[in-house]
Amino acid sequence: MSESLTGKELELLRFMKEHGFPVFHHSNLFRRDVEFGIRDYFREKTGEEIRPVKFSKLAEEVLKNLEKEGKIQPRFHDTWMIDIPEFAPVAKKEDNEGKE
Repeated sequence: MSESLTGKELELLRFMKEHGFPVFHHSNLFRRDVEFGIRDYFREKTGEEIRPVKFSKLAEEVLKNLEKEGKIQPRFHDTWMIDIPEFAPVAKKEDNEGKE
């Protein structure tokens, strides 16, 4: 597996969300979460460990690409806001049948 995530940024965010990372529309995205998400992604997809220097470099690439595409906006140092409606929490419908 290539150690590039260019073009797979949304796949990575979906993976992170599925694995318990707080990835929601209009929530904060932290560099460290992206780094650990990349580490876990490569562990699961390849069975290999990648070094912190490498997942840090990949996180920089992923964040730069997402920002360039307008999918995240910078907020603070190493913090971005996610602007991807796909990740909006889905409200649960309440079953009001038979209730008054």
